[in-house]
Amino acid sequence: MTMQWTAWLPALGLLALLAALAWGVQWLRRRQGGGGAGAVLRVTSQLMVGPQQRVVVVELDGPTGSVQLTLGVTPQHVRTLHVAPLGTRTPPPPARYAEVARTLADTEARREPTP
Repeated sequence: MTMQWTAWLPALGLLALLAALAWGVQWLRRRQGGGGAGAVLRVTSQLMVGPQQRVVVVELDGPTGSVQLTLGVTPQHVRTLHVAPLGTRTPPPPARYAEVARTLADTEARREPTP
């Protein structure tokens, strides 16, 4: 019972076809960027608020424009807390306590009546 090498040709051909198909899919995904719809996601900052809870701020460049998302992340789910389109004017950050105290002290010193 001797097997000829020609009996293996269909199996070897199928193996070569599957390898070429896998290589082609990988090449196509790499060429298209692999990002699905071309979205770019950047984690801007994150803050731990509990043992397994955190607040994460991400920027997303999608087809409709850039958006900043504030997300609440737990092991069970991710919840959107705030959505802000980028490129709009944001309010200035709150003043620091020392600056506010200094401003108030200067203002009160100027308001004192002179005898």
